[in-house]
Amino acid sequence: MDIFFATAWSIWWNRNQVVHNDSGSPPSRSWEMANRMLNDFKEACSHPPLPLPSPIPKWRAPPSGFYKINVDGASTHDGTNSSIGVIICDNQGIPITASSKVLLSPYTAEISEALALLHGVLLAAEMKMSHAIFESDALSIVQALNQGDVGGEIGHILQDIRTISTSFSWCSFQHLKRDGNRVAHELAKAAKLSGISQTWKGVYPNCVKHLLLEDI
Repeated sequence: MDIFFATAWSIWWNRNQVVHNDSGSPPSRSWEMANRMLNDFKEACSHPPLPLPSPIPKWRAPPSGFYKINVDGASTHDGTNSSIGVIICDNQGIPITASSKVLLSPYTAEISEALALLHGVLLAAEMKMSHAIFESDALSIVQALNQGDVGGEIGHILQDIRTISTSFSWCSFQHLKRDGNRVAHELAKAAKLSGISQTWKGVYPNCVKHLLLEDI
């Protein structure tokens, strides 16, 4: 069927050349043109489509009646102390509490992430939040908590998290990619740069204002 339409178009084009330009080609040229067009079309169709860019992971507000607590830990190899960041938002994406804290030692990345989650759980429990969703970009820690694995170097921290989490009517531990956890990451970075631990309730620092507005 494709060759039929290609040939018909070539004949039509050749006829127009005869009518309007007083020139034309022999039938063999029309056949060659039709085959060339068909081959070009098939070659174009044989190339796979370009992959669409992956959507950038975005933070999402929790359901009504829930609070979302995002946490992140920051560690370096330069011997400086690790730091953590926590942001708690309501179902409208409005920040309720933010925390930027310097830890006591230069912990490993895994310990820093676990301590960040512990700090988030403690803040939520202190504020008597009944329905809480905790998010971290540390996949191994989220998996360990959900599987009840409290062994290893951070086992005692994970056990503390699980114990405190029983104070909530409902809670979950979820993983998200770093791009969706930018506010907590920025808070952890701010503590490392300033060397100061701070907690804000009902307000938030200017360093995360643009990120919060983008998330909303």
